[in-house]
Amino acid sequence: MAKAVIQKNWYEIQAPDIFNVDSITETPAEKDSQVQGRRVKESLNEVMDDTDKYYVDVSMRVTEVEGNKAFAEIDGMECSSEFVSRMIRKRSDRFDLVHDVTTEDDREVRVKIVGGTLKKTSSATLNAVRNELEDILDEKASEQMYNEFMENIFLDKVQEDLRDKANEIYPFRELEIRKTELKE
Repeated sequence: MAKAVIQKNWYEIQAPDIFNVDSITETPAEKDSQVQGRRVKESLNEVMDDTDKYYVDVSMRVTEVEGNKAFAEIDGMECSSEFVSRMIRKRSDRFDLVHDVTTEDDREVRVKIVGGTLKKTSSATLNAVRNELEDILDEKASEQMYNEFMENIFLDKVQEDLRDKANEIYPFRELEIRKTELKE
């Protein structure tokens, strides 16, 4: 006996308000409940019309479905591995920091930072930079709601503050937020 053909509906995934586009993509599903929780990855270049951020991918998760529209919220972001590997040069040190912060609306975010120094550096100096950057991240996140915090990361406002503070202690060639993850 032949299987019955199941009719699937197409759901249009809507981007969060901070982006310049309304719709990200479409996805098929039998029922609304199957769309809930789906993840979509899109280039920041596509959703914000910022050609300078070609190396950043934004991850979004569907949180709400109304009719044939699914509404997504930002789940995190990540720099491409090619971009990160180009940051580190010979005769310099790689700097990594993984830190959990809590935003004003009590959402926990794991922030991963990567950087490259101008030349070889002592571990004591890198630890001093690490401690200062953790303090700045805690301060910035606690003052802002989650969406505002992520928007400031996309617009490089958080990175500018981090770079300025890090360069006061030791000169960096490059310092970038490599990845953010919403912890739930």
